[in-house]
Amino acid sequence: MEYRTSHMTQMEIGHAIANSRAVIVPTGATEAHGPHMPTDTDTHQSEYIAIELAKRINAVVMPPVAYGISKTFEKFPGTVSLSIPTYQLMLSEIGFGLIQQGFKHIILLNGNRPSGTANDQVARHLIDEYDEEYDFMVSAVSYWEPAADKIHDMRKSEEGGMGHAGEMETSFQLATRPELVKMELLEGAHYGPVGWDLVAPTNPTRTYVKRPRPQAGHAAIFGDPSDASAEMGRSCIDVIVDALHETFKNIKGSYEDRT
Repeated sequence: MEYRTSHMTQMEIGHAIANSRAVIVPTGATEAHGPHMPTDTDTHQSEYIAIELAKRINAVVMPPVAYGISKTFEKFPGTVSLSIPTYQLMLSEIGFGLIQQGFKHIILLNGNRPSGTANDQVARHLIDEYDEEYDFMVSAVSYWEPAADKIHDMRKSEEGGMGHAGEMETSFQLATRPELVKMELLEGAHYGPVGWDLVAPTNPTRTYVKRPRPQAGHAAIFGDPSDASAEMGRSCIDVIVDALHETFKNIKGSYEDRT
């Protein structure tokens, strides 16, 4: 069975709509990920998980949104960021296009931390604007969130080591695209645990400070990739897909009960 809409004909997509298959929109970024990883890391990871999830819930996957809110790293080569209003307008119009076509469940599957809250707002906006005319639901989630506690239990890095380009993301890339990871380039780079973490229990308050600059010797890493491994990456992917599957199985059941 095909899951990528980019590999399907219009008739096949129409058949997916008629059969009430959910549609997943992976949202990523094009941004620096340390000296050791490619700039499409977030995009690749959100699409990879989207496809694995689609296999479990019989969904289809749209082409990933490869540009996100990446202002934090815009001083680093290769980073291209959209402003928050531009990003949200683009994602809203993608969502509305899918709603108009008849998709009943849109899943915004995020892979870039700063885009997560923006995706939440887009999901809310779509419902607020269009639920009188169309019957649909929208889910917004960052792919690691439902499995955060399990990933935290498996970690080798200290808390703060699984931020941007840290243990989890580097492990993910080692598991799926090891030929693109250059661990040897970490030698001499300045990195280490930071004050926030993708999976560790933290205070929900978000505080933003001056952005990093390459001129100051920053490596575009928030965390610690030194403990990363392909084995850890495979374990993370397994628990992530399991947790997302359980999440959307429950959401579908709740929606069907309500309707």
